[in-house]
Amino acid sequence: MSTVSCLLPPETGLFLHASSVVVDGGAVLFLGHSTAGKSTLARLLGTKCPVLADDAVHVTRCGRSEWRVVDGSFRYENDCRPEEWPRELSRRAGAGAVRLKACCRLHKAPELRVEPMEPIELARHLLDAVMEMDLQRKAGRGQGAGEGAGAVQATVLQMRKRWFGEVAEIARQVPGWHLWFDKQTEAGRILHRMEEAIRGAEIQN
Repeated sequence: MSTVSCLLPPETGLFLHASSVVVDGGAVLFLGHSTAGKSTLARLLGTKCPVLADDAVHVTRCGRSEWRVVDGSFRYENDCRPEEWPRELSRRAGAGAVRLKACCRLHKAPELRVEPMEPIELARHLLDAVMEMDLQRKAGRGQGAGEGAGAVQATVLQMRKRWFGEVAEIARQVPGWHLWFDKQTEAGRILHRMEEAIRGAEIQN
């Protein structure tokens, strides 16, 4: 049997390589490559607001237009096997999943700056974050051989379609920004700019 068939990600929601903090009761995801500053910014803002996740999140649809976020770091724990992930996700969701409020693609720069992002660009960054999770990347390639390989390939194809569809929905329903920052920037300034952007988006909607 293919390794992929044994280790397929959960059938609902998405793991993303992202950090997250809670701002005004909602989760803000920080996206970017491995040196973009996701963990750095989460730790920096952790002096002002709760840190939801440092390196990985799981996002699940709740209703037609709401998405809920939990810490996905258990994905890396050796004693939490893939077949146990759905139960762990349910446990964490029951303990307090947080509504997804915004997404920010991070960039390092000496000056603090926030600019809105079009949904199609946010979708690309979200998909990058999905495929940076090693298991989803392997499943996304869909390599399987031997008995049952055809069924595995069909399952993987359906999973890819679901990932693309959910990423597109998140990008349409959740506002996104580019955020340029420096680790020496005072956390309160960054948080204030983020809150301004989020409030502005909520007023427009």
